[in-house]
Amino acid sequence: MTDSSEQTILLCLVGNTPAVLTETVWALALQNDPIIPDRVVVATTRGGRDLLVKKLFQENQWEALRKDLSKKGVALQGRLLFGPISECIRVFPSAHRDRELDDIRTKEDNAAVAEFLMDLVRSFTENPSVRLIVSIAGGRKTASALLHSVVALLGRASDMITHVIVDEPWAFHPDFLYPGCKGEFRDPKTGQTLDSIQAQLYLAEVPFVPLRYLFERDLQRSAGSYLQLVNQLRNRAVNLEDELSVKLEPQTGELTVNEKTIRLSPNEFLYYFYFAERAADGKPPVDSYPAIGDHLEALRRKHEQESDFGHWASKALQGRFDASEDPRKWANNIRSQLRAAGFDRLQIERLVPMRGRLSIQIPSENIEIVTTSSDVGSRAPKEKTP
Repeated sequence: MTDSSEQTILLCLVGNTPAVLTETVWALALQNDPIIPDRVVVATTRGGRDLLVKKLFQENQWEALRKDLSKKGVALQGRLLFGPISECIRVFPSAHRDRELDDIRTKEDNAAVAEFLMDLVRSFTENPSVRLIVSIAGGRKTASALLHSVVALLGRASDMITHVIVDEPWAFHPDFLYPGCKGEFRDPKTGQTLDSIQAQLYLAEVPFVPLRYLFERDLQRSAGSYLQLVNQLRNRAVNLEDELSVKLEPQTGELTVNEKTIRLSPNEFLYYFYFAERAADGKPPVDSYPAIGDHLEALRRKHEQESDFGHWASKALQGRFDASEDPRKWANNIRSQLRAAGFDRLQIERLVPMRGRLSIQIPSENIEIVTTSSDVGSRAPKEKTP
């Protein structure tokens, strides 16, 4: 069940077979857990639009579909809004945006379609009150692959990708639109008359990984170009394979990253120590900085040396903890030290908590917290699973 204020939009890729749309709508509405889109949007070529308008509107097949669904008890009041206008049927533009594409063949055509689909999908997924259902059954295979890629980049966990197929011999009948549609149909092999009510539709949900949750900041900063965003995320993903190891020595207050010593103030070391311990324990990001004040104080006291007033734990948090300023200042100083040590932007983003993700993204097995005989709860790095 969806929230009553949520709007469901079906985005359907259509080539020269309008039936892809009607089959998808029929299958969604009559499945065990029905989905009746509020709006329908089609992405297609100029020729695909002309076929769609002729078949569904000039021949009144869209209205026939709605009537047949209503006869089956499907409530369509205010739903399945779709018509022969540009708001509903979006035609792929050329690379220079000076004409509508008749087909998708060249490298330039594919790039133009990718950018168009990126803008179209983003317009829906940036609206929290919209749930997007995407059909990739129609059109060129390259267009289907591009649309799947775009949804993986921009889609949310609540969105869905579908693919619909119909059994033989209905797939070879250009006039077949959905089970029970009117028309004269014959088996191409036997010549026998067929009743469309016997047709079987199979709707599959195509899984996808919503990458936006891993790369939220990149998506927010992106200028919108599909290729630029793909390259940006590819570089970030490759960077995730870079080995980053962190070593903390609470006895001396030293932080070492990839064998490089990072000099930190007592407050900065305490701050980093706290997040390193959480990462080593596999804990999730913290919700907000005000929530960590008591934890920082407890960690400081745990490592305070009674006879050593120069120890980092004795010097840390000497003033009142300001959750709105102190963590931000400490994090910025740590970034500066890492940058001076030669680490790049992507590495630093993994090593230092940031707004929207208060954690460090280092595998627990790559974090070593040096223990002493008096330490309780500290740990050495875990052995990696072969």
